[in-house]
Amino acid sequence: MRVLLLNPPGRELYVRDYFCSKTTKSNYHFHPVDLLALSGVLSLDHHVAVLDCIAEGLTPEEARARIDAEAPDAVVSLVGSVSWEEDRMFLSQQAACGRRVFAIGDVLHENAEQRLAEEPWLEAILDDFTTRDAVHLLSRDYDSVLRATWRRPNGSIVHRNEPRRGPEHRLPRPRHELFPAHGYRFSFAREVPFATVLTDYGCPWPCTFCVISTLGHSTRPIGDVLEEVDALRARGTRELFVADQTFGVRRDRALELCAAFQERDLSWTAFTRPDLADDELLGAMRAAGCHTLIMGVESADDAVLEACRKGYATNVVHGAFERARAHGLRTVGTFVVGLPDETEETLDRTLDLALELELDFMSLNVAVPRFGTPFRKDAIASGLVDPDELVMDQSGATVALPTHSLSRAEVERLKRRMIRRFYLRPRWLWRRVRDVSGPRELFTQAREGLALLSRNA
Repeated sequence: MRVLLLNPPGRELYVRDYFCSKTTKSNYHFHPVDLLALSGVLSLDHHVAVLDCIAEGLTPEEARARIDAEAPDAVVSLVGSVSWEEDRMFLSQQAACGRRVFAIGDVLHENAEQRLAEEPWLEAILDDFTTRDAVHLLSRDYDSVLRATWRRPNGSIVHRNEPRRGPEHRLPRPRHELFPAHGYRFSFAREVPFATVLTDYGCPWPCTFCVISTLGHSTRPIGDVLEEVDALRARGTRELFVADQTFGVRRDRALELCAAFQERDLSWTAFTRPDLADDELLGAMRAAGCHTLIMGVESADDAVLEACRKGYATNVVHGAFERARAHGLRTVGTFVVGLPDETEETLDRTLDLALELELDFMSLNVAVPRFGTPFRKDAIASGLVDPDELVMDQSGATVALPTHSLSRAEVERLKRRMIRRFYLRPRWLWRRVRDVSGPRELFTQAREGLALLSRNA
């Protein structure tokens, strides 16, 4: 069949991948890992094309013309809670043209049978992009499907969620060459072009607000990862965004991967947890070419961290960022703003912590009741969110829910104030100019910074 992997057009710069949709907080847009994985899976059996309308900046009319020219038999599309009304309208038009439509995204990650019943244009919902479920659904080999929800030709709806088996999963090499050569931007990339690589799936930690913690966890064999990396290097790409939610979950594997990366002269950015960031791991990552490390801080309040089941306290956070700086790594701290017990005083303490940590960058995410998370269940039970509200935005362009003491408008106001106070410090601005690797990176960071500040004026 002719299969089109689609990131639909949108009014905003949407990031829809990995069950976490949002508008970009500044101007970044990296390669969607769902479609990357599916490009390898589907290419073994079908003719596959990719259309990333966000990367190419296409209008709905331009996107429809491109799709008609491709004439696919089936469309496998990203969708997101941040863009749900736009997505469903666009994709229903594709179904009206006689194309089979499959979708994957956060808005479909909970109550999938209900969502499918409500959307007659949609044939199937994929719940895991690391399986061959899309292939089986295309051939209607329903007995082989592991984790998906689909509509049979007779109209009946089936949901299946088989448990993951084993600590590893195999993926055919993602077909990076099918994706646009331009239109992807990453704030921390030091070279162009860059590529997005995922070496595992999910996360084993139980953070209540994070949908990735609900997916289970498995890793790709290192040989498969290196096959992908070597193919990228052969195309002239050595800058990577390693999109694993927690690099170093398996210490032995992470060190082996670092040794292999070191041999390949790579430059990369990664996430890890403060309680994993010891000298051994950080030293190996730095020697392997990692230049930027992103770690979750979330809050300065240990009670908030405990309630979110983060598994570490702020004293651990302090030590991890000190070690990262000692190893010469640029640091990014991520924070969650607007958790239920948040007050103006706790947010002020969180900003103070961000300043104490001497972060190179601060990333603020607004608490949203992600589908399928314990946090969503608690927010619904406490009356903070309407369970029928499907549209939400983690970036904070709009605030999804109030706290027990702050309104949505107050959460948004305080979030904007935190960003301005962090990024408009003369000392921070001078450090950024001093530490950039060259004119291209200076231009990139200036562009991203201006976009971030304009959204938080």
